Amino acid sequence: MYTFKTAVLFICLSSHFISAPTLYSLSGKITDNKGAEIDLAMITLTNVADSLIKAEYSDQDGSFEFLSVKEGNYVIKVTLLGFEPVKIDTRISGNNQQIVLDPIELEISSQLLDAVTVTAKTPYIERKIDRTVVNVDALIANAGSNALEALERAPGISIDQNGAIKLKGRSGVHVFIDDKPTYLSGAELENYLKSLPAGSVKQIEIMPNPPAKYEAAGNSGVINIITKRSKTTGFHGNTVLSLQQGRYTRSNNSLNLNFNKNKISIYANINGGFRNSFQDLNINRFYKNNQNIRTSSFSQNSFIVKDGQSVNTKVGLDYYINDKTTVGISAKGLLSLSGDNTDNTAFVRDAELKIINRVNADNTTDNTFDNGTFNVYVKQLLDTLGSAITVDADYVRYNSGSNQIFKNYIYNTDNIKTYEDQVNGEIPSDISIYAAKADYSKPMNATTKLEAGIKTAFTKTDNEAIYSNTIDGVKKPDYGLSNRFLYDEYINAAYINIHKTNGRLGLQLGLRAENTTLKGNQLGNIEQPDTNFTRTYFNLFPTFYANYQADSLGHHVWGFSFGRRIDRPFFQDLNPFISPLDKFTFYGGNPGLLPTYSNNYSISHSFKNTINTTLNYAKTIDGINETLEIKDGIYYSRPGNISTNHTISLSIDAAIDISKWYRLNFYGEVGHQIFKSALYTEQLNSSGTYWVMSATNSFQMGKGWNADIRGDYQSNIVYAQLFIKSFGTLNMAIQKKILKDLGSLKLSVNDILYTRRADGIINNLRNTDADWNSRLDTRSATVAFSYRFGKATINKPKHTGSGSESEQKRVKG
Repeated sequence: MYTFKTAVLFICLSSHFISAPTLYSLSGKITDNKGAEIDLAMITLTNVADSLIKAEYSDQDGSFEFLSVKEGNYVIKVTLLGFEPVKIDTRISGNNQQIVLDPIELEISSQLLDAVTVTAKTPYIERKIDRTVVNVDALIANAGSNALEALERAPGISIDQNGAIKLKGRSGVHVFIDDKPTYLSGAELENYLKSLPAGSVKQIEIMPNPPAKYEAAGNSGVINIITKRSKTTGFHGNTVLSLQQGRYTRSNNSLNLNFNKNKISIYANINGGFRNSFQDLNINRFYKNNQNIRTSSFSQNSFIVKDGQSVNTKVGLDYYINDKTTVGISAKGLLSLSGDNTDNTAFVRDAELKIINRVNADNTTDNTFDNGTFNVYVKQLLDTLGSAITVDADYVRYNSGSNQIFKNYIYNTDNIKTYEDQVNGEIPSDISIYAAKADYSKPMNATTKLEAGIKTAFTKTDNEAIYSNTIDGVKKPDYGLSNRFLYDEYINAAYINIHKTNGRLGLQLGLRAENTTLKGNQLGNIEQPDTNFTRTYFNLFPTFYANYQADSLGHHVWGFSFGRRIDRPFFQDLNPFISPLDKFTFYGGNPGLLPTYSNNYSISHSFKNTINTTLNYAKTIDGINETLEIKDGIYYSRPGNISTNHTISLSIDAAIDISKWYRLNFYGEVGHQIFKSALYTEQLNSSGTYWVMSATNSFQMGKGWNADIRGDYQSNIVYAQLFIKSFGTLNMAIQKKILKDLGSLKLSVNDILYTRRADGIINNLRNTDADWNSRLDTRSATVAFSYRFGKATINKPKHTGSGSESEQKRVKG
C-alpha cells in the first residue's frame, strides 16, 4: 500500500507545476578559443554600480545559470586562473524570460599562474533546491588546511572523538568525493580526508535529502566533496607536507601529478603518512540486586597507544575520442598497517568497595587493510544541449587481517597471582564488489531537466575468526569464539528525476526503486551449529523539493524538502563473531540486523543568502546503533536496531563580512531526540534536548598573512543508551603565502584549552550503573607547507563517476 501511494503521489506531483513568471533566468556556456568547455570559471553578475548580485562557478560542461534576475542593465564578469578576464554588458528585458547567451570565449593568458589575480568574491554558503553548497575558498580559514578540517567548518557537520562524521547530530551520513565514494570508512576515511588539501576542494555539497540519482543509502544524508579538476596541459601538480605534534607525532602528506596533451589525460595521486596517538580510558560499572542495592563494582583503566602507517594511490587515463565521446580507466590502491598496545588494570570490589581481585591485561593488536578498486567508463554526449549518457563498471576488492594477543593476570587481595591465561586470535576478511550503472540526462528546455538511470551490484564477503586459549601452558582451540561467516548481497536499482524552474518557483521530483536480496551462512564448527538466512525486500524512495523566492530581489527564499532513505548494515556488522577486548568486555556482530528506514522533512528560509534558518524533522525506524548489554558481569557491545527515533532540530547559520579584513561564520543548532525500543531485557525510552554552536573568526591581514580563531561547543546529548557529556574546543591558525603565492606555510594549534573530553553514562543496563571518561591526543600543533606548480592551459575534465559508491561505503577500514 505504501508503494502504491508513493507512486500515485509522484505521478500527481510530476504533472503539477505552479506558474509565477515574474523574473528572468540567464544562462550561458564558458569555452576557450577552440570551443573546449571550461569548468570552474567564476561568473559574477553585478549591476552598473558594480554591486554583486549573484556569483556562480561554471559546471563541468562549461554551463552556468542565474535564476530570478529582474529586468535591468547588468555586467557579467568571467575570471579563471590563467585566462584573460572577460567583461560583458547586457540588458535583460522583454517577453522571453529564459535568456540564453552566446558562448563566452576565454583567451589563454601567457603569464604564469602567479601573475594572475582573481578578485571576484563569492559567498561562503549558497542554497540550491536540493542541497547547501559551501564554497571552500571563500573562507580564509580553509587555506592550507585539509578536507576534514574544511568539513568540520561547514554548517551542521560535526566530527566526534573517533573521527566519525555526523550531519545535524545524526550518524549514518555517507561521504562522497566527486560523486564517488572515498572507498574508506572509520579511521581510514578520517586519515584520507586529512591528507586531501582543502585547497584542492572546490565545494562541499550538504544533502540531508539527496536527489534520486544518489543511492538511497545514507540515513541522515550525503556529503559530496567536489574537487578542483585539473585542466592544465603538460606536466604539473601540487604537494602538501605536514607534521602534527601532540603527545605523539603524526604526519599526512600528498602529491598530485597530471600530464595532459592532445586527447590524453594521465593523472596520479599519492597520499601517505603515519599516525601515533593515545587514549586514556576509565570505565566504571556498579552492579545491583533486584532491590536496587549495590552488591559489587568494577573499575578499569586502559591506556591505549595507537600507531599506523598508510599509503594510497590512484592512477587514471582519460582518452577523448572526439568532442562527444570519452572513455577512461582508473585504478586505486590502499595499504594500511595499524596496531594498538593496551596496558589494562581493573579492580573488582565488593559492596563495601574492598578489593576482591586485581586484573592486569597486556593486549596487542596488529591490523592490515588493503584495497584495490578498478573502474572503466564511457561518456557519450548526445546533442548540443548537453544530453548525455554515462556507463560505469567497477570491481572492488578489500582484504583485511587482525592478529590479537590478550594476556590476562588475576591477583587476590594479598597480591598473589591466582590465574593466568592468553587468548590468541586471527581474523581474516575478504570482500569483493562487482557493480555497473548507466546514467542518462537530458535538458528538455531552458527550465526543465530530466535524469534517469539504472544500477546493479553484487557483493560477496568471507569472514573468519580463529581463536585459541592457553592456560597452564596448554593451548586449545576456542570454538565458542571461532567460526566462519559467508555473506552475499544483490542490489538492483532504477531512478528518475525531474527538475523544473518557473520564475520564482523551483520544483524537483524524484523516485528511486531498489530491490535487495541477501544470503548469510554461518558455517559453525564442532561445537557451534551451522545457521543461515535469506531475505529479499523491495522499496521505493521518493524525493521532493520546492523553493520559492518571496520577493523580486531574492532576499527571502523559502524551501521545503522530503526524502525517504535507507541505511544498510556495514558488511562486517553482520558477522556474528564475538571478539574479546579483555576478560570483561566483548564486541560482536549481529546477523539479524535489519535495514534502517527514515523519513526526512525540512523547511528552510534564507535571507540574502547570508542568514539561513532550517527546521528539520526525521523519523527513523530500526536505526542501527551500538547496543550494550551486561550478562553475568560481562559487558557485550554489538550493533542493534532501535525501533523508533524522532529527531527535530532548528538551526541557523550566517556568513557575515564585518569588514574587508574580518569575516564571521556562525552556526547554531538546538534539537530534541526521542528513542524507544525493546533492548535485551530492558525497555529503552530515552530523550533529551541538545544544542551546538560554532564560530569562526577569519582575518585577512594583508601581505599574504591570514589567521582564524574558532570555538566550538556541544551540550550534553542523549543518543540511544548513551548520555554524552558536553565538550568544547578552541583552535587558532595563522598562514603566510610564500614563493610568489605558489606556496604557503601554516601553523595551527588545536584544542588549546584541552577541553575536548569524551565522557558519558551508559543507561538501560540490567541491574547495572555504568559510566566512562576518556582523554585523547586532541591538543596539538601542526606545521603545513603546500606548493603548486604548472601553467594554466585548458584541457577537458576528468570523469568522476563510479558504479559502486554505496557498497564501498559499507566497508569498515
